[in-house]
Amino acid sequence: MNIVKQILLIFSIGFTLGSTAQPFRYRDLLFDAGDTFKNVEYAQAEWLNNPIEILSDYNIHEGETITETRVLEMDIFVPRNDTLTKRPAIIFSHSGAFLLGSRQNDDMIAFCGSFARRGYVTATIDYRLGMGADVARFLGIIVGLNVNEKNAQRAGYRAVQDGRAAIRFLKQNAEIYGIDSSKIFMVGSSAGAIQALSVLYLDHENEIPGSARAEPELGALDAVGLAGPSSKPTAVVSMWGATWNTEQIEDNTTPLFLIHGEDDNIVPFKKGIPLEGTIPDNPFVHFNMPETYGSFCIDTALANKDIPHETYFVKGKGHEFYGVNTGMFPPEGPNQYWDTIHQKISSFLFEQIKPEVQFEVELDENKMAIINKSSENNYVLWNFGDGETSEEWQPEHIFNTKGEYTVTLKVCNDILACDTSSQIVEISQITNSSYVSTNNISVFPNPVSDILYIRGAPNLFDAYLFDLTGQVQYQRENLSQNQLDVSLLAPGIYILKINSGNTSLIQKISIIN
Repeated sequence: MNIVKQILLIFSIGFTLGSTAQPFRYRDLLFDAGDTFKNVEYAQAEWLNNPIEILSDYNIHEGETITETRVLEMDIFVPRNDTLTKRPAIIFSHSGAFLLGSRQNDDMIAFCGSFARRGYVTATIDYRLGMGADVARFLGIIVGLNVNEKNAQRAGYRAVQDGRAAIRFLKQNAEIYGIDSSKIFMVGSSAGAIQALSVLYLDHENEIPGSARAEPELGALDAVGLAGPSSKPTAVVSMWGATWNTEQIEDNTTPLFLIHGEDDNIVPFKKGIPLEGTIPDNPFVHFNMPETYGSFCIDTALANKDIPHETYFVKGKGHEFYGVNTGMFPPEGPNQYWDTIHQKISSFLFEQIKPEVQFEVELDENKMAIINKSSENNYVLWNFGDGETSEEWQPEHIFNTKGEYTVTLKVCNDILACDTSSQIVEISQITNSSYVSTNNISVFPNPVSDILYIRGAPNLFDAYLFDLTGQVQYQRENLSQNQLDVSLLAPGIYILKINSGNTSLIQKISIIN
């Protein structure tokens, strides 16, 4: 038995004994802790380096012509003692108006630790902070300072470049950290959410804002970090975020979860200017942010395009309404919305990776045949409700006593994401007849292009071929020739069912050109 099946067998013990309380990887806390790789350099970039002394704590710089090459770092969390080497990853990006905060923000660290215990690889990232300002001086003394819309847009664009670089870094180092490079998600808070939404939707060079092309030019979308695979996230969670341009959404169907308080006065829920009214008026200092389109506008744009997505909008709540201030917990910790949002994000991401589990049953008195329509076949485990189980893809089962039975199917994919589906069957009649094992019948070749040969079937039998939606595509009854001409069927996967008296077979068949 290979290592994947050994792990699945361990995780399935609870299922075999009773399927009501089984924990699932990625949905539940299965690991005691996570291990951390700290200060991992994922890129180098040009940081603003002309700070205005009295505003240096807020990363306000005099212009943008003076820069310094510095590293961009992330901390990576992995489940402790995990033997799986192919896991989905989540990048968490912090709040702070592109001026404050870091990958050490309390909420980002807490998210990373919790989701690593669920089985994900997680990372909290730093991105470049700071905005340039136009400064007026008299006799060396600052008499006027203006941070304008262009400065803010350029700060946001630098963060977009950094976010894209972080995704490429994890893809390029997937083997080192045990990551499934096709499943890298991004979760952002406030400025981090604006970054994540722009990483998702600002995906063409002709969409780069004109402010980023002004001198000193900031470069292409992927100018930061190593060149490599696509920078597109597999799904995005935006907490109290916004976009600068809803037209950039286009027909992008990447899964998106929008979380926002409807009374947010930092990043407006609807169309508005971030931070407007939160900074006192000053005749000498001007801080002007560009207009943004909040979650309400994004939701509307997606709905108008019939693009599926999820929302959690809360009336009467403002910015970071799970109880933090710029990502930092108060002494008493976050409020009750922390657990709610945490669970909603977990459920949303689990939906993106779990297999689809579906099956149909056909009863012939106490004999049950199954058509498995699930999306994955890496591992299956059936519980027939009578103490018997099976790991076959489409088993047949005989119930020995009358009654109602809950038949449950558990399916897991190659990253050990699992889900279940159940049906109740009622057995009202028991027939004591000899049952001929399906091993007595064999079909070949498989894959097949024209003639499918059947060995071991009785003189007369019925044959059916179902597609994966359960529709009958081929039907022959009372056959006496042990061969089927399938040359007229479209290539694909089919389910072959053969019946004759007490003999039955259900088998997956691949038809090729």
